[in-house]
Amino acid sequence: MKLYRYTSRARRGFSLVEILVVIAILGLMMGASVYGFRSIAKSDLRSSSAKLAGAIRYCFDRSVTTGSYFRLVLDLDGNKYWAERSDDRTYLTAGKENAPGKGEALDVQALEKQRDEDDAKLQELATSVGGQMVQLDPPPKPKRAKFQTFKDTTLPQVKLTRAKMFDVFTPRQREPYLKGRAYLYFFPDGHTERAIVRLHDGDDFYSLVVHPLTGRVEVMSGKVDIPRDFGDRDEEGKEIAR
Repeated sequence: MKLYRYTSRARRGFSLVEILVVIAILGLMMGASVYGFRSIAKSDLRSSSAKLAGAIRYCFDRSVTTGSYFRLVLDLDGNKYWAERSDDRTYLTAGKENAPGKGEALDVQALEKQRDEDDAKLQELATSVGGQMVQLDPPPKPKRAKFQTFKDTTLPQVKLTRAKMFDVFTPRQREPYLKGRAYLYFFPDGHTERAIVRLHDGDDFYSLVVHPLTGRVEVMSGKVDIPRDFGDRDEEGKEIAR
């Protein structure tokens, strides 16, 4: 008789209370793991934002101390960034960049290549008349800056992992760039461009606000809104000359 009762109880399986307890334990374990993953992801986002801010400040300081022109290349498609340097004087366009639109950055590499080809054709025309080569001085033109990758162990090319670059906006742009390559320029007289760079890991955002006169970078948690007059006024509220 006792054996029969034991066998019947075993066949009934788990009670409802026992099943609910197991489900609750599994829920707690899953919640803890998700929370832990989000904490790691947010920590990586915060660390990546701080490193990018350090790279911006480093380019600002190096430009001042070396007397060279620097630019930070922000590759939104490749999710990486690196520095480039030029000893030649460089100028920024007075107006807005003629980018394709819809968040796509101006293809500066293609533009520089086309300008080099145009200069070569003008040089050829200036020294050739009627199929005969003549010695003519071409019209003087300002030397165009040639940027080369800046190789320094302090600032190598950085490939982001969990964190991703969301967009980049400077006063030269008509809209924030979401894809392509954006550029942030640094000048030896001690200034850079006003800029906002936003990074994310899905739901969480960090925003980098670059101050042009000091090179200071504010790293702020969240997706900072871009002011409507961002491209028309500097950080002191003065209109930007065009």
